[in-house]
Amino acid sequence: MASINAEQYTPELGKGKFHGRGYFPRVGVFGVARWLNAHRPLIWLSLYGKSNDRFWFTLFHEAAHILLHGREKKAVFLDDPGNGESDSPQEKEANAWARDFLIPRDRAAALAELAKAKVAVKALAAKLGIRPGIVVGRLQYEGLIPMRWMNDLKVSFRFQKIVGNTSDVLP
Repeated sequence: MASINAEQYTPELGKGKFHGRGYFPRVGVFGVARWLNAHRPLIWLSLYGKSNDRFWFTLFHEAAHILLHGREKKAVFLDDPGNGESDSPQEKEANAWARDFLIPRDRAAALAELAKAKVAVKALAAKLGIRPGIVVGRLQYEGLIPMRWMNDLKVSFRFQKIVGNTSDVLP
C-alpha cells in the first residue's frame, strides 16, 4: 500500500492520509473518502480503470467529499462505478467539483468546439496545464468522442509494491 501525507500536496485537507491500493479483482471501486477521526481525513484510491483520467478525477472527487462534506465525520463515501450515476446530491456535487477542478467551467466550452484531433487535444491540455488523457476522458464522458478514440493519449497507472517496513506510512 502506498501512502503519502496529504498535507504536502493539499494543505486544505489538513493532516490527512492518502492511500493508494492496486486493483482488487471483482471489487470494482474507484475510491473511498472517510474520516479516521474528527481531524484526520482518509482518501483511498484503487487503480480500477488504471488510466490517468480516472485516477485524477477520482482523487479530486474524493477530495471534494472531504472538503465539501466534512461536517459529516461519520460518513463513508464509496465510489462504485458499477452502481451507475448516483442520485445523491453529495455525489453530484463531488462529481461537479472534480470535473470543474480539472477543466474549469469557463474552459469547458472549448471542448464542444475542439477539433477532434490529437493535436487539438494536446494543445488544450497544455493550455490547461493537465495531461491530454484527462481531456480525452472528459470528451469521452461528455459523449463528444467515442470511448475508443484517442485512448493512446491516456497514461496507464500501476502502483509499485513497497518493500520493507511500512509501519511509517500506515495510519
